Amino acid sequence: MIVRSAQPEDIAGLAALKEAWAQLSRPVSESERREFAEDLSAWMRSQGQALICHVAEIDGELVGMAWLVLFERVPDIDDRTRLTGDIQSVYVLPQHRWRGIGSALVRSLLHESDERGVPRVTVSANAAAAALYSAEGFMTAPFLLERPHR
Repeated sequence: MIVRSAQPEDIAGLAALKEAWAQLSRPVSESERREFAEDLSAWMRSQGQALICHVAEIDGELVGMAWLVLFERVPDIDDRTRLTGDIQSVYVLPQHRWRGIGSALVRSLLHESDERGVPRVTVSANAAAAALYSAEGFMTAPFLLERPHR
């Protein structure tokens, strides 16, 4: 298994992983799949250095993905570039789970965020993934509040 930065030629595989991650209740047409891949590719290019996407590959096939979106918070007088990272859409194909692939993907994102000096990384995890993030040093934040869309 290889964990690496996503490349432009990975877009079809990333789009397929995002489709599987979404667990849609309806079939997706080939034209819809192609259009989504084009939109995803354009979005990734538009994010520039604010986006880190890593993939897990086995025998040339993408089997997992993890995304880190970086954004600047309002500057403080003593910290003008307050970066925060948010891990999103971590997914490993079901037949490849429980082999450490998800952990390796998350660790690779955290390593890159450390290299870039990002002081804070967050993630919204479901119950099944919470242990993975806890093992990588994430803790619950008692005052991190969320207001769902009404």
